[in-house]
Amino acid sequence: MTKTSRLFIGMSGVLLMAAFVLVGILNNMPIHAKAKVEPSGGWAGVVFHLHGSGKAYAVSEDKGDVLAVFDTGKGGTLGAITPDGKKLYVSNAGEGMRTVTVIDVVSLTKINDIETGSRPKHGLISPNGKLLGVDHWGLEADGKQKIVFIDPAADKIVKELAYAVANKEFKGVTSMHNAWSNDSRYFFTITRPDKKVLVIDTKDFSMTEKAFDTIPHYIIPSYDGKELWVVTEGTSDGKIAAGITVFDLTPKDMPVLTTINMPLDGEDAFEGHHGNFTVDGKYFYLCNRGPGGNFKGRAISVFDAKTKKLVKDIRTASTGVGHTYMTPDGKLSVVTNYGNNVISIIDTKTHSVVKNLTIGTGRMGHAAFTHDSKKAFVSNDKDGALYEIDMTKLEVAKKIETNGNPGGGMVLNSYYNIFEIVPKPKKG
Repeated sequence: MTKTSRLFIGMSGVLLMAAFVLVGILNNMPIHAKAKVEPSGGWAGVVFHLHGSGKAYAVSEDKGDVLAVFDTGKGGTLGAITPDGKKLYVSNAGEGMRTVTVIDVVSLTKINDIETGSRPKHGLISPNGKLLGVDHWGLEADGKQKIVFIDPAADKIVKELAYAVANKEFKGVTSMHNAWSNDSRYFFTITRPDKKVLVIDTKDFSMTEKAFDTIPHYIIPSYDGKELWVVTEGTSDGKIAAGITVFDLTPKDMPVLTTINMPLDGEDAFEGHHGNFTVDGKYFYLCNRGPGGNFKGRAISVFDAKTKKLVKDIRTASTGVGHTYMTPDGKLSVVTNYGNNVISIIDTKTHSVVKNLTIGTGRMGHAAFTHDSKKAFVSNDKDGALYEIDMTKLEVAKKIETNGNPGGGMVLNSYYNIFEIVPKPKKG
């Protein structure tokens, strides 16, 4: 090989490397040079669509244009926005992943990846904005389940806790969903192998445990902050009913107030999944999804939040119902699922289905709304696209091409201290 040939090959390698670096930079910068985001009142001012392939998409609320594309990590389908709306944290829960991705909402640029532990599930930020609590789907090499706390101001880990899992024979993911108490003091998370909710007092980072006879799945504090409602899965044979355990958060020991069973007569599958309070806090909607591989649940049970009594039992055209996203004005609930490509829209005054809307080619995962409740953005897991819904006409207004592959995940544009609650509408 001549000296000239070696020089040419060397230069080619340098240019190729530079091209890869440039592509990486461009993938984490705004596509539109003049794209400007102005967060306000807990709302980001832009919609983020997360995708399990390791991408996140920033989409304009007005025109539905893709403004920026970010590299996150495999399994990065869940995220959280800070209370001021200025940062997004994406938890990368795929096999072998150990990072949470940080994105600057204002400049639409990726800031960093923070290593937290095995398969970060869903980091959530405290209502006061001072801590990001991260649970994990996987165990560490020592068999312990990590819970990590990050300071969002510095993006530095300030505390790591480890829970020693007792049930070594458990198969499946270790954790699930989290919540913060309204006063930002307590972080609630789940250990699935041991069927417990872990309560972490961030005043001193002490940990206490609440045991169940079935796996707890979803945690949500009441609007007044005095109660904690925990959705329990039940068993697939129905011998242990899916339902809710309600804890009193006012005494230090947080005793159980009551348990509520979900009526599932006529259902083809049984598993309590997520639940949500209506925006006025008066009612609680509980979803029956069905266990993995059998997403046939269609029931949504509506309970009076004060009396804990069943108000209405709803059956939907949506199957494998998982989430009930409430519009900020409190008038409607959009039900997304794990079964088919139908979202069911419920009138929260009458607790009745007013529209079943068929969208895309796969199951409908998550939803977010504009602050005026006039638009919804809903993700489709199979076709990977984002769909804009006209909430006045209750029809699909636009298909937004984001990824185009299976793995469409969470859609968010506002602060959540749990999973599916949105802030009240902006005044004026």
